[in-house]
Amino acid sequence: MKKKYIVRYSLEFLVIVLGISLSFYIEKRNANNYKQSLKNQSLTRISKNIIVDIADMKYNYKAHNIASKSIEWIVNNNSQLLSKPKDSIGFHLTNAISLGTIFVDNQEEYRALQNSGLIELIKLEEVVLALQNKYSAHGFYKQLGDVIISKNRELEGVLFKNTILENESLNELGFPAGRIFMGNEKISQFNIERLKDKKFYHDFYKKRIKVLIKSDSILVELIKNEI
Repeated sequence: MKKKYIVRYSLEFLVIVLGISLSFYIEKRNANNYKQSLKNQSLTRISKNIIVDIADMKYNYKAHNIASKSIEWIVNNNSQLLSKPKDSIGFHLTNAISLGTIFVDNQEEYRALQNSGLIELIKLEEVVLALQNKYSAHGFYKQLGDVIISKNRELEGVLFKNTILENESLNELGFPAGRIFMGNEKISQFNIERLKDKKFYHDFYKKRIKVLIKSDSILVELIKNEI
């Protein structure tokens, strides 16, 4: 009889232990699933931000490409500048001096992923590395854009001294395109050299942005695989 009770209570104890263990397992699994869900939601928002970044960078690429080509036009045609149509000179001088872009560094969602610890749940190491590389480089691109804008300001006097705003027309990117040339002499060699220097930065920015567009596009695909 005593043995019978021992077996009975042992079985009851085993059932209780198994029940508690199963409860802990289900609770742990649910908590992990919840964290995985939060991670995927965060990565989805980051992916959407990156798609917006890519669109912005394509716009930036076009702006810097236009500026670079207009600087080249002015440099190549400066010796016979006064024989060129005044609206063409105004168009290229405006592009060469005024065009610049602001790099928007949107890291809020990525920082939230980091600070919450959810980044540790990412299975693909390529995603983690690509995110780190992307956002660590943003400061550089912002500074580079700021340098170009500062060079724009240095050359504004050349634009306002030699052109007038004849109309409020805009180019394909939404920048002013209605200035005509009213100067009576070609651009000074000093300012031509400044424009050449500025062209270098536009071209460098273009090259770097092109690489960033490609790497961001790959990152979007990697995030899809992770989610």
